[in-house]
Amino acid sequence: MSKKSSFKDRNRTASQKMAERLYDIVMSGLMVKRAQNKKRFTPVNYKQRWFELTKKTLSYFDVENIERRREKGRINVKGVRLVESAQLDGDGGDPYAPDGFPFQVGYCENDNQTGSRSLPQYTLYLIASSEKERSEWIRAIRQVCEETNTPKLYRFHPGIWSGKKWSCCKIINRTTFGCQAATHWRETNNNPSK
Repeated sequence: MSKKSSFKDRNRTASQKMAERLYDIVMSGLMVKRAQNKKRFTPVNYKQRWFELTKKTLSYFDVENIERRREKGRINVKGVRLVESAQLDGDGGDPYAPDGFPFQVGYCENDNQTGSRSLPQYTLYLIASSEKERSEWIRAIRQVCEETNTPKLYRFHPGIWSGKKWSCCKIINRTTFGCQAATHWRETNNNPSK
């Protein structure tokens, strides 16, 4: 590669980069996101975010200024282990959860866990505005993840971790396998007999 062409590649305009990213978008839309509490004393809150799913990532952005939207987070789809419906409210759930149709994306960030069936490090809880929208997001994320052929989980917790126990089964160990069977994906790594 010549110096001239590498200089051009590095100095592409922001609009060119945005156009390339827009071309790769599989699905996008507004949803409510629950704080992931990655830090120990982070308060639980819910914020509306703009989500974009590409063949490589699920990204979310602030919604205050659409022209100058800032990315707030990104999940590599190779780390996704689970995409299922969720139950945020109800007995032992979050009384402050907004109305809507929740689902969860369990994922690992560490590269050394992408080849194993380890439990997700984090769970991103999202709330769609309709049952149809939730189903479309779940289907789209699973389809993108199937193409990466990463291992998936067989069990999950439909409820949330309250800091002391799971709201769905009341188990007090956060790292326990789920209390419900997960949906079987079509990809090859989801066959326990192999």
